[in-house]
Amino acid sequence: MTTRTVTVSTAAQLTAAARTARGGDTILLAAGNYGDVRLDNLRPTGSGTVTVRSANPADDAVLRTLTMVNSHNFVVQDIDISRPLSAGENRNNYAVNVSRSSNLTFVGLDVSGSMNNDARDDGHGMSLSGARLSVLDSTFTQLGFAVVATGSDYVFAGNTMTQVREGMQMRGMTRALVANNFARDFQADYVAGEHPDVFQVHTGGTAQASSNLVFRNNVMAPGADGGVGGIFIRSETAVARRHSNILIENNVYEGNFTHGITVANTDNFTIRGNTVRAGLNTGLVSSILISDVNGGLIEKNVMQRLLEVRTSPNTGVVVRDNIDIWDVNQKKGFAVADIFAKPTSSASARVNTGLFSEAGQGDINFADLNVLSHSVAGRLGAGFKSVAGIGNLSGSAEQQMALWLPSLDTGMAVFG
Repeated sequence: MTTRTVTVSTAAQLTAAARTARGGDTILLAAGNYGDVRLDNLRPTGSGTVTVRSANPADDAVLRTLTMVNSHNFVVQDIDISRPLSAGENRNNYAVNVSRSSNLTFVGLDVSGSMNNDARDDGHGMSLSGARLSVLDSTFTQLGFAVVATGSDYVFAGNTMTQVREGMQMRGMTRALVANNFARDFQADYVAGEHPDVFQVHTGGTAQASSNLVFRNNVMAPGADGGVGGIFIRSETAVARRHSNILIENNVYEGNFTHGITVANTDNFTIRGNTVRAGLNTGLVSSILISDVNGGLIEKNVMQRLLEVRTSPNTGVVVRDNIDIWDVNQKKGFAVADIFAKPTSSASARVNTGLFSEAGQGDINFADLNVLSHSVAGRLGAGFKSVAGIGNLSGSAEQQMALWLPSLDTGMAVFG
């Protein structure tokens, strides 16, 4: 079947083109502001997906909002979604709303709020509900939640979240790969009672527990604006709703909050090869914490402290080959300078006392987070090891999708 390419310049033209598109077609968006766009009840005929992208990657089309309900088999690429709130508008509004949809990929999006350097007056980024939904190589700036997601078979990879109040929140999720993301400089609204995390898995409201989740190669540096957790997994409403099959490996958390990595109310988990450490500003000692867990492995992490909540029974947990770095409260552990090298970039110049403690330091050399190869951690193979593509995937959108979308299935092989 011959594929077609059509160029549009208004929201009405975009909607009309999407309704008649067939698998393999491309809809190009001329530069300009399209306002609020709805692409509902779309299921293209034929095989393959329909690509909707900016005609000129150097001059992205701009949408105020994007809504997709009961739509399937689309790629949305290289589009800016700018959603500053109007005066008095509810902060719970989203820039992107996706529900009852499947096989959608968002790649190279820039989702933003007011861009006034204050996320406390902004709405949320993306609300995603469905199956086989993926977000790749995108940025989330000055928003409430960057992403709220529920459903199955998600890939969230190579994204950057900065100046948001909270990162990615997941509930009732089955099979998800969260990898190579960079989070920094959060701006939580503590006065409003927010208690944010970079990645949170929960069962709030009517949400069910989650299973088969992989968190890998993420760098979390929420900054000096207050206590922000890293990876936080818990069952809030009923501990009978138990999460299962959780793998957390090769991540970095640097912050001033106890919950660097927390796993609770969970069966069968692995926390392996992570680095969890404090930033420069005062606060609680960053920790790996477990509570009410069954069947777990905690190994080869570099961390300041491991906490076990014994009032909630933990059974079948193996702890081995971890390296403790200096805990200013406990006055024990290996000196940080004995584990980490002097940084190689000016932006990373504070690595031995806190790498990301101030905003606006510029680019980070993630290799500065590696342990010294000759250190006790290096000889053991413990701690984070830098990889390419953290917060910014390389290659074309087609190459990124070819690499990352199949990785959901291969990544789940760790659970048998």
